[in-house]
Amino acid sequence: MANVSQDGTIFRMINKDILKPIIFAGLFAVPFVPFLVSSSLFFPFITTKAFAWRIIIEIVFAAWLLLAAVEPAYRPKKSPILYAVLGFIILIGISDLLGVSPERSFWSNFERMEGFLSLLHLGAFFIVIGSVFKEADWKKWWNTNLVASVLMSFHVLFQVFGVLKLSQGGMRAEGTLGNPIYLAVYVLFHIFIALFFLVREWKRSNGLRYFYIGLIILETYILYQTATRGAILGFVGGVFILALLNWRKKIAMGAIIGVLALVAGFFLVKDSSFVNDSPVLSRFGSLSFEEIKTQGRYFVWPLALEGFKENPILGWGQENFQQVFQKYYQPEMYNLEPWFDRAHNIFLDWLVVGGIVGLLAYLSLYVALIYLLYKDKSLLYLEKTIIFALVLAYFFHNFFVFDHLISYILFFSLLAFIHSRAEASPVWDSAISYRAGFILYALVPVALISSLYLINSKPIKANVSIVEAFHALGNGETVLAGNEFRQAYQSGSLGRQEVLEQMVVRSMQILSAPTAIEARNEFYRFAKDASIETADNFPNDARTQLVTGAFLVSTGSLEQGIERLEAAKSLAPNKQQMYLELANAYVLNGDKDKAIAILNELGIISPAHKVQIEEYIKQVRSL
Repeated sequence: MANVSQDGTIFRMINKDILKPIIFAGLFAVPFVPFLVSSSLFFPFITTKAFAWRIIIEIVFAAWLLLAAVEPAYRPKKSPILYAVLGFIILIGISDLLGVSPERSFWSNFERMEGFLSLLHLGAFFIVIGSVFKEADWKKWWNTNLVASVLMSFHVLFQVFGVLKLSQGGMRAEGTLGNPIYLAVYVLFHIFIALFFLVREWKRSNGLRYFYIGLIILETYILYQTATRGAILGFVGGVFILALLNWRKKIAMGAIIGVLALVAGFFLVKDSSFVNDSPVLSRFGSLSFEEIKTQGRYFVWPLALEGFKENPILGWGQENFQQVFQKYYQPEMYNLEPWFDRAHNIFLDWLVVGGIVGLLAYLSLYVALIYLLYKDKSLLYLEKTIIFALVLAYFFHNFFVFDHLISYILFFSLLAFIHSRAEASPVWDSAISYRAGFILYALVPVALISSLYLINSKPIKANVSIVEAFHALGNGETVLAGNEFRQAYQSGSLGRQEVLEQMVVRSMQILSAPTAIEARNEFYRFAKDASIETADNFPNDARTQLVTGAFLVSTGSLEQGIERLEAAKSLAPNKQQMYLELANAYVLNGDKDKAIAILNELGIISPAHKVQIEEYIKQVRSL
């Protein structure tokens, strides 16, 4: 049978007229994903971007599969970065499969929209953009990113000057990312990318260099307005390292002196009213060991290390940090966030998720990037040091936060950019037969439609139903709200625990509404069955056991509720909330002695709340 490479006119026509435009349109849409926010979705700053991103990548990857099948020029090159990315995804996949909850590790939840599914999309994005883009394409694409970042910066300026409101409250700039930390790393990347292209355009007589200069100044100001200490210190450190690596240049010496003077000057005036009255500078001025002891990281980082010690090789799997948190929770954390699902340190996060294997696989991405960067003979030394400084700034920033979709996209874009510059042959270059080509062209569209439905359409339906349920409750339409919660729960695995929690928290509003008793009973039966089903599916999750137990107790199923609350207490033996809920359940069940015994246990693990606990015990005895 003839090879496609010998006589494949029909395939080449499809590639040229249909597939390549689809791929390029999708990839050039990616820089605008950060702007997407829909109030129709639950966790709109996260889910809107994530669903749009996934849909784009699935379409682009399907088109690329067909293109690369018959066009060797668009197949991935052999490179250390390619092997590092594939190795990272495979090893984390193994950790997820062998971890605490493979289902949760795969799907993640609406609040984060990460998990192994997200890694697969990042891997697909890396392969496509790293295989398809040539030098000229990369220039256009990075410049599209820079234009998008300028638009984002102007949006932030409107927030800073009060024209637009900050959606999350507070004083720190957030843009359309919904979190100052997310915005900080976004502009951090673009400042260094703009500097990279400024060096390239410096000697050319065009206006681009002024665009890059203006962008760098503007986005440095935006970075300052985020008041994100890790990103700002990473930026200052990156500039300092860049200057040191180019110390022979006059401007570099000026930068070195400027950074040192800036740091020294700040320490001289850090206690002044100028610093203390500034919402941004005061965050740096107040930085001390005593302040650190009041932060979640002070407790969560040691907790993460304990989790690593328990599963040191392959870890717990993605989205299972909460299992570590509940087990090693310390009573002193009572006034912090009730639940932590991240260590707020990306390296500790991967250490917990994938053990030492997962962390080394993640670090290999940086090693491969830097190795290939300095091996690239077509880049100027200054250009290499700019990328190197960006990597160091990002690396430092990640010591204090976790990654999110937009920072992952930018990091994998940088990996793909350096990977695509490698002088290497494709991973495979053999032609395929007509039969194989037609089979592939038939199967890929089917696979794409399936993924769009299962991975995006059903979860989006569930997500929208949650918001519709909220709206219905706000309008007093409790029957409709119950139906929307039911639809959300039944629409798929993604976010099911979140659906349950939102539903049971609002269940009494539905059950106590003046509607037909049949409708209320129907909702109650469904909510009870869903609670028990979810708790059974996640038996090691203290939060799910707590939510289910509290719901069962509140609706009169006291024995079943107590059983779930006892399970929650055993899973999180130091968490005060478990004891309080359980004591209340025993009081409702008519067992005051058991309730007092539970409160006395609480007094042992949480002596700081001794007075409050004694008051609870007095109240129970007086019943």
